[in-house]
Amino acid sequence: MSSLLKTRNEGKQQKQASPQEQQRKIDEVRELLGDLPTEMPSFLSDGTIRRFLRAKNWSMEQATKALKEAVKWRRQYKPDKICWEDLASMENEVRRAYIPDYLDNNGRTVFAIMTSKKIVKHFIEPMLYDKVKFVYSNNSDSQRILADIFDLDKLEFAFGGRNTASLDITKYSERMRRRDQIRGACKDASGTISPSGQRIQSTT
Repeated sequence: MSSLLKTRNEGKQQKQASPQEQQRKIDEVRELLGDLPTEMPSFLSDGTIRRFLRAKNWSMEQATKALKEAVKWRRQYKPDKICWEDLASMENEVRRAYIPDYLDNNGRTVFAIMTSKKIVKHFIEPMLYDKVKFVYSNNSDSQRILADIFDLDKLEFAFGGRNTASLDITKYSERMRRRDQIRGACKDASGTISPSGQRIQSTT
């Protein structure tokens, strides 16, 4: 079983930009995006623009194009409005891809996904693929990578950690509903969130 982890190191062939140059490019991309940052301020933050610039080797034109495509996708599918209740019935899929209840050693959110290197390679660009580390539970090099990034006592055994507990779908459901409440994803027509995080539908 393998998990997909993005390293903090840049690709060997990627351009290096100073903090000032990075900010200049971010500001220029923001201008190229026109009114889109106003439409999606939380998504089109400096951090998001910087990530797209890195993925496109600091090409403002390519990053802008990719961001516009991402905005188009988000308009259509509205991922920020997806609630746990929309996914709760897909238990098998949830067990294959979920958000654990721990952070990595740098305080970042972890997304665990059961997948294979054949599958993933077709969905990411070559430059990004070079930044990805595939780790395997029975490989010593993978263990060193994992120990540097995760608390192995918390990391699931399937991903090379020492935690043998299986995903408790009931507790996970409760945690996801709380997340929905915090981010305000599940609202009724009046804009209020139900105590359980579920959508409130009128019967009238």
